[in-house]
Amino acid sequence: MKITFVGTSHGVPEKGRFCSCYMIETGGKIYMVDGGAPAAEAMINRGLDINDFRAMFTTHVHGDHTNGMLNLVSLMNWYYKKSSGEFYFTQQPQIDATVAWLKATGIEEYDYERVPLKLAHEGIVFEDENIKVEYIPTKHMEKSYSVLITAGEKRVLFGGDFSWMLRENDVPEVIKEELDLFICEMAHFTTKEIAPYFETCKAKKVAVSHIGLICPMEEIEGLKGKYPFEVLIPNDGDFVEI
Repeated sequence: MKITFVGTSHGVPEKGRFCSCYMIETGGKIYMVDGGAPAAEAMINRGLDINDFRAMFTTHVHGDHTNGMLNLVSLMNWYYKKSSGEFYFTQQPQIDATVAWLKATGIEEYDYERVPLKLAHEGIVFEDENIKVEYIPTKHMEKSYSVLITAGEKRVLFGGDFSWMLRENDVPEVIKEELDLFICEMAHFTTKEIAPYFETCKAKKVAVSHIGLICPMEEIEGLKGKYPFEVLIPNDGDFVEI
């Protein structure tokens, strides 16, 4: 399973960093968690075939996690006629708004059968021959989730966004289990707030992403060597294979 960090910035893109987007390649298929970066362009620029795209799973409705998927939804509907893929949203109004936006751009009839827009929920929302996807609630907003992806014996937790300063204690308990990778945001709290969770984390690797302005990069760099797991601080375009 190859995971590419397509977008690693916080709520606002920075030079060289798109907003949150992670691409998974396994079994000859492509999956994404969050679409804050231009999702279609991310595949095209890497020489990948959009017809191999299978699904996108968003962690919550904020634009820095969803705005980049709109063009992919549009292109799959009217241009890539042989493609098929599912898009998971966390709130119905965003699904309705997406369909309305597509209609406003000239797409009168949406192909729901080939490119379904689905409402996610707590628990397992998707499973095919390559991966199983489980949504775990967080308290970043009314409907927000971490996404746990299992591929064979490999397990990766995409944290999404957590509560401000972790005051809601909403880092999923699954980090205390064996994980191959935990992708942890660092936009809404400092290394001090996340420390108690990292001390119990049993992931082999932790990738610090969605880096905001609260925590200086020097402080994040200081995480390396402090815990039993390997700490990664990826840039856009970096990838890890597990």
